Amino acid sequence: MVAGCGAKLSKMVLFVFNSILWLVAIALIALGGYVVARPADYGAFFGDSANTLNIACGVIIAVGCLVFLLAFAGCFGACKESAGMLKIYIAVLLLLVILEIVGGILALVFRNSIEKTATDVWKEQMNLKTAEYVKDKPDFVDTIQLAFKCCGSSDYKSWKNTAFQNNTVNAGLYVPASCCKTYEAGCNDATTGGDDIADDTAIYLEGCTDEVVNFFKDNFLIIGAVALGLVAAEILAMIFACCVISGIEHGEYA
Repeated sequence: MVAGCGAKLSKMVLFVFNSILWLVAIALIALGGYVVARPADYGAFFGDSANTLNIACGVIIAVGCLVFLLAFAGCFGACKESAGMLKIYIAVLLLLVILEIVGGILALVFRNSIEKTATDVWKEQMNLKTAEYVKDKPDFVDTIQLAFKCCGSSDYKSWKNTAFQNNTVNAGLYVPASCCKTYEAGCNDATTGGDDIADDTAIYLEGCTDEVVNFFKDNFLIIGAVALGLVAAEILAMIFACCVISGIEHGEYA
């Protein structure tokens, strides 16, 4: 029997969807490999433990490999008209959808704990920072302060008595230069006694914890829409896989 339009369409959509998944998988594997190969540049993102960077990158690479195998199962099952392979594909996709939904629910339930964890991580990173910001070579703390136009944890005074101020190399500086609205010499100088910033109009006064949290709150609908879109795409992929399986079992591809 000649394949019907629905059977042909399902097979084509499934192939295109999994081709995109292949690209995503390759990007994840490449990203994980790139970061783990440059620990000096990205180690600060993961705290003071060298193993944390390797674990995080290992998870990214593992997810990339899982997505690659999943995409392979979908493409192979569609092209070779293998009902068994497509059933495995549907089972894995269903598991991912369940995990994503559970993860979303847990994120809502424990959102206050997540905010506290983010605050603790930020304070830890501040305590680890000793070097001044070098223009165009920001570390983790500098990157966040530049991106969110903020300074310190609760406010710029959070830098008081930190390892950054206690570093003799930074004598006379109150905050890193990444707190400055405009990068120029003296923008982050302390007062003569070192108790405060010399010019509070030259730096960002707001703390980074609130700025980061507010960013996610302000973009909650966008983040939620993207997450729902991903789940919807996975459900549609399962539906099309079921259509292809039905076509195979009814001999529509014969």
